[in-house]
Amino acid sequence: MGSLTAETSTLESAELKDVKVANEILDIVEMYGISEKTDQELPCKARTTFLPIVLAHIRKGVAIRMVLPAFPFKSPNRGGKVLGALPDLGEEVALRHLQGFCDSINQAYMPGAEILIVSDGLVYNDLLRVTDEDVWTYGETLRQMVLDSKLVNIRFVRLLDLLDVSHHESNPVLNSPGHITSEDRTFYLAHASCLRRELLARYEPSGFDAKQAIKDDTDTCLTYRGYLRFLKKDLEHIKDLRLDQDGFPLSAKKYDRVISCIAQKMITRGAAFAAAIKATHGDCVRLSIHPTIAVTKFPVQLIPQQSGSFGQTPWHSSIGVGLDGSFTAGHAEDFHKTHDVIYRAGRPYYFREKSELYHWGDLKVEFEHLYPCGLIIRPLDGSPSIRDVPMKKVRQLATNLSPVVLRGFSETLDESVYVAKAHEAGKVLPWTFGIIQKVKDAGVDTKMGNNVTSNEGMPMHFDGMFKFEERINPATGQSVKVQVPPGFQFFTALATAPEGTGYTLFASSRLFFQHLRAPYNAERFEKIKWNMDNDGFWDAKLKDLPLIVRHPVTNAPCLRWHEPWTRPRQSFLPARLP
Repeated sequence: MGSLTAETSTLESAELKDVKVANEILDIVEMYGISEKTDQELPCKARTTFLPIVLAHIRKGVAIRMVLPAFPFKSPNRGGKVLGALPDLGEEVALRHLQGFCDSINQAYMPGAEILIVSDGLVYNDLLRVTDEDVWTYGETLRQMVLDSKLVNIRFVRLLDLLDVSHHESNPVLNSPGHITSEDRTFYLAHASCLRRELLARYEPSGFDAKQAIKDDTDTCLTYRGYLRFLKKDLEHIKDLRLDQDGFPLSAKKYDRVISCIAQKMITRGAAFAAAIKATHGDCVRLSIHPTIAVTKFPVQLIPQQSGSFGQTPWHSSIGVGLDGSFTAGHAEDFHKTHDVIYRAGRPYYFREKSELYHWGDLKVEFEHLYPCGLIIRPLDGSPSIRDVPMKKVRQLATNLSPVVLRGFSETLDESVYVAKAHEAGKVLPWTFGIIQKVKDAGVDTKMGNNVTSNEGMPMHFDGMFKFEERINPATGQSVKVQVPPGFQFFTALATAPEGTGYTLFASSRLFFQHLRAPYNAERFEKIKWNMDNDGFWDAKLKDLPLIVRHPVTNAPCLRWHEPWTRPRQSFLPARLP
């Protein structure tokens, strides 16, 4: 009996561990969306719905599969809402955000996760006067984006795959631009209308009544209201929709009924599409790009908004990049006065807030905004000297858009030029050993060594953690060490690390507080103090350090923290946080 009891205890322990991991995964899934709640006290019912599915994946030791109906086609209002028929920065940000979603799950569960994007383009495009050709081209460009950006956890599924009528084996590898032939495109376009009819014939729920569903089901009602909002703008340029059968203008009330009729047809087709997904991907966690009360699916935001609201999808909007580093989804017509249109590969790609900081005189450069934060600046012609870079503008850009990467310039390894450019940016603060820290392996394995001067990894920390000045405490008259971290740090790289290695990770306080979930907030964190005890290179013992300080320019809250870094994670004397 003892052996049986031990075996039972081991099984129970494994079960509890699996449940713990599953709940951690579902916590992450909830973090990536905003749920519409009818009662704030009620728990998220979708957790109960999908916990068994997540547990089944964990017990098999396979990636958590999530399915997301999304990315149909660009809005037909290509001027008022969007910049064109092809994916742009909005889709790029959304896809990177979804990859980050999968990466977050990988932190909690080693096999990770994958997202299957099931395009609903062919389900609705005829109702919105979008051609099948546009749907195909939009989808192919998305697939190329994923390949170019190496977003390895994102897969695509077409409607013909759901209906299992593909003329070839459809899988994530073959169903990519590198393997698509003219025959694939021809087959797709020839059968698009047939696929729509087949979807409804197979999967439209028996006796389904869109009006009744809108009345009875909260999620359906939320979706319908969303359709009404965007359809008016999507279709405002289609004149014949505003005319009656005799060619006379419709009253506002009658036009509203036209829009409502289209929305109800979309609800019906959406019900059939949802049934097809459930039938073919019922073993996946169901995601939705629509606001939902999170019972049968989890809502997921594709472009998180600074306001905290559920933002517009990239195919219904354009992206405006702000000087504060934000990515705002809005209608194209709303950005023209305050933003410039930025082109990529010869076509309009996004809007950028107007500023002289982006104009560098005779030095012609391009700016690439990174998601979730950061900016790469490259010369457009040749490899001009770093001497020509206006460091005051770089410094101002870095205030909100850091990290700023200057790539493709020459003389970056000339130490005298490097130091001169640092002085041009502002006052240079010296360390005890001088103004330049050369990050390389010094071959020191004693107390005087540290992870900056070795090949070891480094802890998460704020730069300037160990930047001190000796000052006299006016109350005691004693000399004390005071932290005086620099406002900026200026790096140059001697060599490029091989792909997949040598990463330097930057964390954004702005984004940390934007995504911090209740009941936590900056005001609560500002009350926290912490201590640091280091017996190594810096020999520092600091008490009552503020966890939050205010940015000297923007007054935004900034996180100041040093990750506990002890053996066996590093060989030198530890940095302890009592």
